[in-house]
Amino acid sequence: MKYLAHVTTIAALATGCLAQAGESESEELEQGVSTTYVDILDFQHTDQLAWYDLIRSLDTQFNNECGDTFCEGDWSNIHALTFSCSVSSKAGSVRDCVWTFAAAQVQVDPRNAAILVNAPTFQCPIKMKTTAVKLQKLLNEADDKLRAPLPGAPSINEQLSDCFDNPIGATPGTLSTTGSLSYVSANDYYTSAAGIDRWYAAKRALVAGFDRVCGDTFCSGDFGDLQAMDFTCAITKSTGNIKSCMWTFGGSWHLVPEHGGMQAITSQTFRCNVPVKGTLSKLIDTLTAPGSDTAVNRILPGTTATAYEALLGCLP
Repeated sequence: MKYLAHVTTIAALATGCLAQAGESESEELEQGVSTTYVDILDFQHTDQLAWYDLIRSLDTQFNNECGDTFCEGDWSNIHALTFSCSVSSKAGSVRDCVWTFAAAQVQVDPRNAAILVNAPTFQCPIKMKTTAVKLQKLLNEADDKLRAPLPGAPSINEQLSDCFDNPIGATPGTLSTTGSLSYVSANDYYTSAAGIDRWYAAKRALVAGFDRVCGDTFCSGDFGDLQAMDFTCAITKSTGNIKSCMWTFGGSWHLVPEHGGMQAITSQTFRCNVPVKGTLSKLIDTLTAPGSDTAVNRILPGTTATAYEALLGCLP
């Protein structure tokens, strides 16, 4: 009987070892050629609403802190687009995470009123060794989500540190060297605090109007994360008349291949001409006037069209 007890104990230990080996082997197979992958949102154990809330929290923290961190560099208005991950379809092992961003440097040529836009995107890989469920739990419980250490990898904030040194699709412009200095950006036209505040209130009204309509219009297509970035106008300094206006947007979309799991990402910016005739003051009055209609749906000075209609032929 003692011999049988020993045999039983050894068998139990062997079974435990085999189970552990099986689990380890299973984890290795998760990266094998037979493994299939899905977007983390499509993984069966992902709480989609909680994931969306988590991503909004990450975006908000990044946007709140960017002015004192990454946006102090070459790109002063970086916008977060989408944080996405691919995971194995069975165990949810994280295969590939990428956070996309867009930025815009916009200036008005003071000699010919041309609006020069340098608007690249950034695709920032975020490495980690974990599962979808554990990742969501870790970040949800973290007070500082950007700086929370990731399993087997540095924090998101640390991994972003070099990404913004590698813009995709940057197109720096060249200013004219001939002609008089007759034009200025609307951002620089006013010198009084009141005038500056009025202009930025008009820009905020445009962005708020775009955000309100985007979900049912432009953001219902492939580029579901479209972000309104810089809106500016070229202004004649002596008269305040508008020469032209341009609105810049950024967006991305992510595709997870079933085999391999490395995301195929398209990130892009869009430069949209917005026709306006008249003075900058008149444009501001139009965009900020009280009313139930949003700024993007108001007829622009000197035209019969709205900013929304101007975007129809520009955004995807």
